Amino acid sequence: AQDYTGYYQSVAVDRLPLMMKIEADRMTNLILDDDIIEPERAVVIEERRSRVDRDPSSMLGEQVRAVMFQNHPYRIPVIGWQHEIEGLTSKDLIDFYKAWYAPNNAILVISGDITVDAVRPLAEKYYGAIPAILLPKRIAWAEPPLNADLRVVLEHTRVRQPSWSRRFTAPSQKHGAIEHADALQVLGEILSGGATSRLYRKLVFEKKVAVSAGGWYSGRSRGPGTFGFYISPVPDGNLEVAGVAMNEEIDLLIKKGVNQEEVT
Repeated sequence: AQDYTGYYQSVAVDRLPLMMKIEADRMTNLILDDDIIEPERAVVIEERRSRVDRDPSSMLGEQVRAVMFQNHPYRIPVIGWQHEIEGLTSKDLIDFYKAWYAPNNAILVISGDITVDAVRPLAEKYYGAIPAILLPKRIAWAEPPLNADLRVVLEHTRVRQPSWSRRFTAPSQKHGAIEHADALQVLGEILSGGATSRLYRKLVFEKKVAVSAGGWYSGRSRGPGTFGFYISPVPDGNLEVAGVAMNEEIDLLIKKGVNQEEVT
């Protein structure tokens, strides 16, 4: 996730007090030295190599985000660029830890065979003892106007299925014109909610220019959301032809909107 770090544990209910104690200790007493940092740095670099550098789709997505967001930190990969991973110092890590890790910057979620009455004393015992801190002021990131169409192309020997996508920054549930977030969520379902959705029906079944086609809306972010369209051409099909077909559908959507039956 680009907006938060989540720590997940699944334990037997009788081990919950121990887990609460361990997590509270991690929140406030973490010790970071080179003996711990360097092996973890190597793990993160290898994770980046296996998940991004060897996967053309991930490589392209990373470059698209870097171009799409001119100013917002969403342009930076969650795992980081390799030169940043290599260059982080122990002071960088410790300063970040001390700045952000505190109960007043965390949410504890517990589910399972347990009650609030049983959990609350544990939370008060293990987390309540940790003092709150003065958090850094959050920056209200804003994007400059986009005055040009931006195109990113990646060709790679590992690509087995060509794909085309078109993406727009959009309001999210917390950023920008938030009153449109619910409508965008519904629109995403109309365009891509299964085999009977508009884009799949028109481009795969009717026009037969694609093996897959659809759209998506990502609006559960603190910053700008994303609305996107994607299409993969039929075998031996033309990627540019598929892109033109998708753009025609986008133009039609903008011109005529959706009908009541689709919304229902």
